[in-house]
Amino acid sequence: MRDYFQTHTACDENKETQIMYQWIKPKVCLEDLEGAVHLPASGVKTSCPPCNLGMYYTNSTCEFCPPNTFSNGNQPCRPCQASTTPDRGLSYKWWNTMPPFLTADCFPNDDTGCATPTGWQLAGDHIHSGTGHADDVYLVLSLTVSGFRSVTQLGTKAEVGRVTFEFELQCTSDCILFFIKDKDMVIKSWTGDTKTTHFSYVFYSDKPTIFRWAFTKTQWDKAFTITGKKKYDFADDMAIIRSIAVTNTKDGGASACKPCPLGSPNDGNSCIPCPAGNYIDTKTSKCKECPSNTVVQESNPYDLKSCEKCGSGTRAKDHQFCYSDCKLTLPNQQTFDFSALQGWHSMRGSNLFTGSGTAFYHSFNLSLCGSPDDYSVICTNNATSGGVLEDDGVNEDGVKAAICRTTVIPSSSTDGGHALTAQSVSLGDHLVAVTNETLYEKFNAELTSLANGDTGTVHFYFHSLSSTQACPDGRNTIISMHCNLTYTGKGAILMPASYLDGTSDGCTFHFHWVSMYSCPICAESDYAVVMEQCKKGVQNTHYIKAKWVNIVCRQIVHILELFVTGGFFATDF
Repeated sequence: MRDYFQTHTACDENKETQIMYQWIKPKVCLEDLEGAVHLPASGVKTSCPPCNLGMYYTNSTCEFCPPNTFSNGNQPCRPCQASTTPDRGLSYKWWNTMPPFLTADCFPNDDTGCATPTGWQLAGDHIHSGTGHADDVYLVLSLTVSGFRSVTQLGTKAEVGRVTFEFELQCTSDCILFFIKDKDMVIKSWTGDTKTTHFSYVFYSDKPTIFRWAFTKTQWDKAFTITGKKKYDFADDMAIIRSIAVTNTKDGGASACKPCPLGSPNDGNSCIPCPAGNYIDTKTSKCKECPSNTVVQESNPYDLKSCEKCGSGTRAKDHQFCYSDCKLTLPNQQTFDFSALQGWHSMRGSNLFTGSGTAFYHSFNLSLCGSPDDYSVICTNNATSGGVLEDDGVNEDGVKAAICRTTVIPSSSTDGGHALTAQSVSLGDHLVAVTNETLYEKFNAELTSLANGDTGTVHFYFHSLSSTQACPDGRNTIISMHCNLTYTGKGAILMPASYLDGTSDGCTFHFHWVSMYSCPICAESDYAVVMEQCKKGVQNTHYIKAKWVNIVCRQIVHILELFVTGGFFATDF
């Protein structure tokens, strides 16, 4: 265990800094004993590192560039060219001084255990959690972002920005680093000795946000002796953060300028964006409409690559999102019409219990297909829940999506007879594809099936963009359609017998919809033609289901009418 630590002074007018050494307080060692290590001499000068991106050197400190200017950290700020705007953000790579909007804290169980008040130590090309702290302390870095520049809501959800950081854990224990958004939303955590790791998190709300990195050296029960005394067994274990970057912030600086659409006014903060469904042609700097059946999901759509083609079996609504009009034709020319199944559908999950014995269940709402102007459902909350670790980009009242889930606590004598609903989350923000393929991109409809082994005729694939600690890539939902002519009306939506509440991991959900409307539409080629002998100059023709057709299909009324209109008769359907 080292009993001292190294710091740097602020840069002087010559862009030099002094390396300083200090004893960890309270000092618990004697330096005048034989063989003792002495505190290294302080004051050695060394060149300061460059400023961070978007900052410039002035008055012995690094400050953010003024509006409409940019810098790479080595050079003075330069003005952006005409018809461009600064691409602002926060980018911290050099750690000689604590960067703006970032604070460090050490939180012990009582008034002792922190070697320094702030805990974290600046070390030039990184910042680390320090040495000499007791095993029970929490060392927290907090980055406060006042807000993000506005973006056009081009789809159901558009990326507002992302935070990216690189870190390392040097631990001999079961240390933990938590990455937290706002008060208590744990995005992800890492445990034990961890090599250099790069992590990125996308968010979809432009509200002010606080990001936190919280490090603790061991589990709580291992931080104290039997008598309750603090341990220092892992005093040298530490978290090292090498870089932090946040894009599209209101505050901060720019390392480059991006083009604005030609003729677009710009207030030094952002461009007036192109209309929905348009991208900026980088050659002409003009807004240009995306090709047909493509959508734009990026907040800053530059170049044709920003236009993403809708998935199989879907179509674009004003280049903003992909949807299904309930009709589908497969490559083998089989046609389906799910129009009778459009609208709001609900289903209830299994009865569950919390660790304390409180009963609850999950309620699911979904909209399979239909009009693009009325394509989503809502899951509402009527109770607050301080421990919810979800982030679906909606307010506390609930979530709006194609598929969503709500936790329901049944009514009791103490709540006035009303059920409580909370923790509403999106299971599908947008429709990815409608296809008979059981393997499609990251989806696998073969994971579950009905009891008879049927995996379904057509599959609707949905995705939710928002990530959580448990589901860093968001959530996926598969709705497999099963043909059964005995299931009239809306049919039945079933959950896999092997999956509790439709999921095995909370990230991928699978539901099976059995209905006569899941059957393909009978085509004229599915019938054999039988012609009677002429009687008094009239010859009747019968359409009979062909014996060689090995699929189940459903008849369509207008086909029957066509047969009858022509003096034909359709029988044996």
